[in-house]
Amino acid sequence: MADSANVASLNPSSADHGTESVIQDPEKISAKSESRVELGRVSVEVAKDDGVTKVEAFTLVFGKGWRLWLFWASLFMMQYVISLASGTTRTYIQYATSSFSQHTILGTISVASSLVSGLSTPFLAKLADLAGRPVALSISVVLFTLGYIIIAASKTVDAVAGGEIIYALGSQGLRFLTGIIVADITSLQWRSVIYELLIATPILINTFVSTSITTGIAADSANGWRWGFGMFAILVPVTLSPALTLLFWSERKAKKLGVLSLTSKHKAVNNGAHLSIARKVIASWNAMDALGILLIGFSCAMLLIPLTLSTTAKNGFRNPSLVAMFVVAGVLLIATVVWEWKFTSHPIMPRRIWNRTMICCAFMEAVYFLSSHLFSTYLNSWVYVLSKYTYWTYIQTVTGAFVCILAGFLMRYTHRYKYLQVFGLCVRIIGQGIQLYALSNPSTIVLVLSIVIITVGASFQIVGSRVAVQASVPHQDMALATALLGLGASVGGAVGSAVAAAVWNAEVPRRLARLLGDVYGPEERARIFGSIVVARRVPEHAQIVEAYNGAMRPLFVAALVTAVPPLVAGLLTEDFYLGTRHNAIEDKEVTMGVREEDIRAREKEMVEKK
Repeated sequence: MADSANVASLNPSSADHGTESVIQDPEKISAKSESRVELGRVSVEVAKDDGVTKVEAFTLVFGKGWRLWLFWASLFMMQYVISLASGTTRTYIQYATSSFSQHTILGTISVASSLVSGLSTPFLAKLADLAGRPVALSISVVLFTLGYIIIAASKTVDAVAGGEIIYALGSQGLRFLTGIIVADITSLQWRSVIYELLIATPILINTFVSTSITTGIAADSANGWRWGFGMFAILVPVTLSPALTLLFWSERKAKKLGVLSLTSKHKAVNNGAHLSIARKVIASWNAMDALGILLIGFSCAMLLIPLTLSTTAKNGFRNPSLVAMFVVAGVLLIATVVWEWKFTSHPIMPRRIWNRTMICCAFMEAVYFLSSHLFSTYLNSWVYVLSKYTYWTYIQTVTGAFVCILAGFLMRYTHRYKYLQVFGLCVRIIGQGIQLYALSNPSTIVLVLSIVIITVGASFQIVGSRVAVQASVPHQDMALATALLGLGASVGGAVGSAVAAAVWNAEVPRRLARLLGDVYGPEERARIFGSIVVARRVPEHAQIVEAYNGAMRPLFVAALVTAVPPLVAGLLTEDFYLGTRHNAIEDKEVTMGVREEDIRAREKEMVEKK
């Protein structure tokens, strides 16, 4: 990546089975607003949305100089701050909930956050396709900032939960859209490298910075966690401003140069300057299949959230409110199937994107995140009570970031992803077995070894799934396919968190009553259960550890069992060649920075032809 053009796309002609490397002119890249792709043996015309056309024009007019460097630098700084926020607020949120003696609500927050994060990505994908990438990014920044402001100013644990969910929407949107923009303007062979350098490098740096922040702004002080959330509400908008400015500027420049005028044949929903505002809103609502997403979201929420409340609700699962939630969930799931199958004109899951690779990768992500959340929802709390938290704060993030970057480079130079992904799936199963063994031998070396091996395997799997899905669909469907991959991951994670919360909320109080019932009364035990800080400081430390171990054992066993099915799916994916093209089914290469005079000359030529 010696120069800025190579950061965007490096396409040596010899790398892609002899495909000729060419700079595409405006007419070629999107003038028709549709591309013919081969799906199996069927040739299909895929019409392009306005936002996709704009970002393809972006690659033509952006240039190779300081603007490109500033754009990448701004994206990197934004991801750096988001990474720093994630690394510190992961600690702060535990103290925020504990300050209200409601530490156990973390399970419910995790379920809700996973659901809304996953369900927001199809909305964002369609919004980015219809209105453009910078509009969707702007909305994500607003949500991120608003969520942290609410948490920092919270007076109740409900406000903390609400702010965390709003923040999750914004944070997921910023990460998701960064990945989409990277995929828009890079070839398959460099995509994972550039994406992981943007996302993972800040994590490597911030792992060693986050602890200093949570120590300097003491997480366990009265208002330390409030300052911890508040400062990031300022930093993220500031760091993203240059990239947003350049994206909006590039769209205006493309319009001024006539690139967009050459690409005027968009989908009908975008061709409605004569429509009223109300009809435009309705058309956009239908294009995003907003009702379908809401049906999926509410049905999943009604199904999963009762699992986290069952142990605190009166009469448990026989509580009328919980029974009603399950009934509503069943009705909504049926309504979702009927709506997507029979009625919607723009299904959120169009059949054309559900190729074999997409199905296998979506299954892998869903089951992986289910398995991961089974053990990880309360893993940090368990390790904290074991008094080994100092070691733990560095292990997962450093390993994951480093291996993701390594996986990106290996896929670049092998031009393949499948067998690296299968290797990761096998490694992760071994790590889950070692983690289960750690219950009987919770030494530092066993704990560290288990999480390192699990993280190595997971990193290869996740990096492989992303590039595989993006390779398997045309550019028009790339954002939506990536969003559906994320949706599968979020639903799987929500299921895992819900089950983990149900087990934790049932097992820990029961074991505390058995082990400490003669020493502490119900109110004191509830206070121990409600705060990891109190639990760690209780003199009867051995009994606390035993209670926590008993709750974690079934979760570790379930995580090991559910780590196996993704291996079968990994073996069934197609092994696309990662070459110089944008995806594996369209004959389209990516380039950055066509000169302005070339565009003007092409415009003049088109006018003369007419």
